[in-house]
Amino acid sequence: MRSAIKLCVMSFTVFAVALAARRIFLWDVMPVSWDQEPPRTGALEAAFLLLSIENIAAAVAIIALAFAGGLLIRRWRRSLIP
Repeated sequence: MRSAIKLCVMSFTVFAVALAARRIFLWDVMPVSWDQEPPRTGALEAAFLLLSIENIAAAVAIIALAFAGGLLIRRWRRSLIP
């Protein structure tokens, strides 16, 4: 259970760092449509990478939280049944 909680905390930390980096450094990057040419600076790729990291970290945190909750319920049920 401790490892699931650690994984959840680490995922939340990675999510927060990626979100803060994207909001602080790449706040003006907007998605482009098909008829526009993407910027040549690489900012769009960096913003996409940080957004992907955020999404993966959020998914891992949700899975770890669900696993920890399942373990907690299992422990609670074992304590009720003699």
